[in-house]
Amino acid sequence: MVKSKVRITFKSFLIILGIILLFTATDYAIHSLSEEYAVPNYYYKNKVIFGSIIGFVAYILIRNKNPFPKSLIFSTTVAILLQIRYFLEGYPLDFVIEFLFIHFAILLVLSYITFKLLKKYL
Repeated sequence: MVKSKVRITFKSFLIILGIILLFTATDYAIHSLSEEYAVPNYYYKNKVIFGSIIGFVAYILIRNKNPFPKSLIFSTTVAILLQIRYFLEGYPLDFVIEFLFIHFAILLVLSYITFKLLKKYL
């Protein structure tokens, strides 16, 4: 029983990590569109680390919800907490707010598709 829960938890973490990796790749493409959107390379590594941690904790708290509410709460939590972190790091407020909405939209689409497709596993 405990072994089964550990296995399910580990699989869930890998799925959340997958969402965050796809999110980071998409975000990289968007930041590459314009010099105005450019960020240092460590930004992406930090996004994977902190996004995965935030996303996994959020997921643990909402794992029993249906796919759309789960993705809505997951995306909101990850986007807001990452953007607060970027604001505290010194990114301009208008940049932070603009990417709050972009990050939320990317995460909502990716997490909804994932949670919907993997509903029986999550």
